[in-house]
This record gives sequence, C-alpha cells and structure tokens, in this order.
Amino acid sequence: MKNVDINLGKACNNRCRFCSNGETTAEQRRWGKLADIQSEITERRAGGAESIGFLGGEPTLYPHLERIVRFAREQGYRRVSLVTNGSRLADADKLESLLDAGVTRVAVSIHSHQAKIEDGITTRKGSFEEKIRALRNLVAQRRRGRLPDGLSLNTVLHRKNVEYLVEFSAFMKDIGINNIRFNFIRPSWHAENSKAWVPSFELTTPAVTDLVAQNELRLGLSLNFADFPLCKLPWAVLTNPELMKRYVGENWDMITDVTHVRPDPFPDVPEGMVRFNWKVRRKEFKTYLPGCERCVLMPQCEGVWQKYLDIYGSDEFITGPALAEACVVAS
Repeated sequence: MKNVDINLGKACNNRCRFCSNGETTAEQRRWGKLADIQSEITERRAGGAESIGFLGGEPTLYPHLERIVRFAREQGYRRVSLVTNGSRLADADKLESLLDAGVTRVAVSIHSHQAKIEDGITTRKGSFEEKIRALRNLVAQRRRGRLPDGLSLNTVLHRKNVEYLVEFSAFMKDIGINNIRFNFIRPSWHAENSKAWVPSFELTTPAVTDLVAQNELRLGLSLNFADFPLCKLPWAVLTNPELMKRYVGENWDMITDVTHVRPDPFPDVPEGMVRFNWKVRRKEFKTYLPGCERCVLMPQCEGVWQKYLDIYGSDEFITGPALAEACVVAS
C-alpha cells in the first residue's frame, strides 16, 4: 500500500534528548496552514496513496487534527495513522474523538518501562504515567475493534534500555501490547558523540539475540528491528529467511513519501512544502564500510549511521556474526 506521512509541525510537549528535531525554533514549531495540509492530502490521494500518517512534533497538539483525519477519510484513505508520544491519548475522550474521526492505527513512542528513565528522556516528569494510561486506553479500544490497522510501539533502542529489552517487552505484553518496533538510535542532538546514549553493537547484538530467543520461546510478540546494519542482527536471524522476514524492520515498511508542511512565509521553502522519500533520505545519514561490497546482504542493507562510526569506529565490523561470516554462509 502506498503511504504518505504528513508532518504538521515540530511543536511538542516533550523534549526528548535524542530527538532528531533537536532544539526547534519558534518558527519551526508553528503549525502548517490547514488549507495547505488539506491540499496535500487531496494531491497525494490523487497520486495513488491509500494510507496516510500524521506526524510531528506531537500531532495530537495540532488544533485541527480531528478535522484533517475526517477529511482524509472523506478523500478515500483506507488507513489513517498517528505517530504520537501518547500524552494526550491518556484522555479517553480525546482518543474516542480521534477514532470517531477515522484514525485506524496508532504508534506510540515510548523508550523505557521505567518511569525514571522515560521521564529523563522526555525531560518532563509524569510523561511515563501519561503514556501508560494512553496505552491502556488504546489497548481497550483495539479490543473493541476500533484500531483495525493496529497498535504498535515506536521504540528507540538506546544505551539506557539495551540491557532491559526482554523486561521492556514483557512489561508491554502485560499491558496488552503485541507489536513493537525497535529503531536503533540515530546519534543526534544530545546523543551525538555520546556513548551514554548510543550503545555499541558489541553490547546491542547480544541483547537483541536474547530478546529474539525469548520472543520465540515465550513472548510471542510481533517484533522488528530497524536502522541496524544487517550484519549486527542475531546470527540465527541472518541464517533463517523466515526470521529475516519477520524481524528486519525495513521489510515491514510501506512505500512512504513524506511531506513537511511549513508555515508561510518561510524563506528557504517558498512553496511551503518539503517533500522527500524517507527510505531515500535516511540513507544520506548512513554509510557502508570497506568490504561491505563483498557481503551478499548488502543489497538488502542500508549500512550504518555515519555518526555511529564517529563514536565507535569500524573495528566491530571486522568480525561477526558480520560481513565475513555472512558471506561464507550465504555463499
């Protein structure tokens, strides 16, 4: 299904320490114009998109969100999703109004099962409890059949949760969550050049291997891992096509074009729109290493964040389960 994500503006009630938006300016936090957003919804639908997602910042702060969700459904979008920090969905009435307008899927960004860590990430005390209330509300609505396209977590894998992935996943399962996407942290803002936030793959790969094993044995969740160089995923996954299909996050991605609707006047974007394909754009922040061309996984792999190598260098990529072993097995 062809998808479009529309970024409504960068205003947010959290200040997550590793957010790729960084420290936004007052201008960047202004919302896009309603008429421009509706025009983009219409144009993308005419171009064949059947799925649409609304992003931020925090999209639930946008004052006309229910209106544009309803408008998208009227234009014929079958799937309407939100990527949210969940804070406003702790209000059951707010969630109900969005579902009534036509939201069919929600992805909640939460990065720890421990209140102290989550509140430290968002830099807002009480944000963890809000998110948990929101998740309980969402699970209840999903069980009523009101989220036909699913409920998932959009979780950044970082240094402060990497050793607790099994505990995190089990905690979320107890709440009723059955779908989690782990995105390897992009070293930006406070996470740039920071070993305190960015874990090495020497630490990450064993943690992910343990989680996959526990998931296969007892958790039974739908899990996937994105923004990993494939050679740093568990060896058992790399050598099993069925597990590769299930656990590699990029295999689940729809064809997605992104539009950032910018308020006018905006000197560097006179037309008020920034459009790009995220799969293409994120590769601009990644790189391959010498020798990657010898790996049969390379056609499926996006490489590694360049800024990860700025922190740890490339020594981890010399041995495996990595490109040398992957080549031997696959050949």
